[in-house]
Amino acid sequence: MTGVRANGSVSSDQKECPFCAETIKAAAIKCRYCGSDLLPPTDEPEDVRDEVAAPEEAEVDTKPQAEAEGEVEGEAGDDAGDEAEESTEESPEERAGFAERWLGDGSRTLTAVLGVLVLVAGAALWLAVDLVSKDDVAPGGELTAAGSRAAIMEHSVGLTQTVMSYQAASAEKDIAAAKKLMTPGMQKDYEKTLPGEDKRKEQAKLGIKVSAQVAPLSEEGAKAGEKGKACIEEDCAASIISATEDEAEVLLFVNQSASAPKTKNTVVSPTWEVLTLVKEDGGWLISEMKAAS
Repeated sequence: MTGVRANGSVSSDQKECPFCAETIKAAAIKCRYCGSDLLPPTDEPEDVRDEVAAPEEAEVDTKPQAEAEGEVEGEAGDDAGDEAEESTEESPEERAGFAERWLGDGSRTLTAVLGVLVLVAGAALWLAVDLVSKDDVAPGGELTAAGSRAAIMEHSVGLTQTVMSYQAASAEKDIAAAKKLMTPGMQKDYEKTLPGEDKRKEQAKLGIKVSAQVAPLSEEGAKAGEKGKACIEEDCAASIISATEDEAEVLLFVNQSASAPKTKNTVVSPTWEVLTLVKEDGGWLISEMKAAS
């Protein structure tokens, strides 16, 4: 038995303890220095790779082994090689099985996920619309959205100018058009303000024309009004007193004039009017019109 050689290497009948690095006998199964248990020496080191070799590789290796032993010759050897190559290819069923093992029923899973996402997106959109609509209405029911209030004012301007205007020559037609914009109760009050039939005939001979214009707020609007043009949107002298989704009260400043071409006389009557609107069948109708006190 020899110890450590001069060059520092260990002789063949000795080994180093893997735990304390001391030199001990090659056959030792327990270190005499640190007392650690050692595995008994084996004749040949195990090759872990042999244990994990794929079955397909083992089948492929049978070809050279068969040729070496002389069991396969000529075309038989070629056929064996073809069979070995075919055995390594996966069939469609095997590939489908692999996908199912990893993904399961992917189509059903994806459909379910998309369905849930669509429901969540729909609920979020409904909630957003619901919140916006609630923000447009105050706790007492008053409309607060600027767009909704502006639309009511614009509508009230058109109703007022139509109802308070008519030409004696086409009085019947103009009166009928005005009544379509009123509730039944307002129609009765409106008829009381109209001149009688005899008076209308006399006015028609004189060519009397009554026109009403909601006053503009700007100088440009005033110049346009002199040419018979109506005020536009925010340039009109109109203000909402109160407005809900079904009823509104609007204050307007109206210039009503009556002219008779044959007499060349014109009478202008500016007035503040309070217009009450109610919504019926999705549209606004005048339920009351009176001079502001």
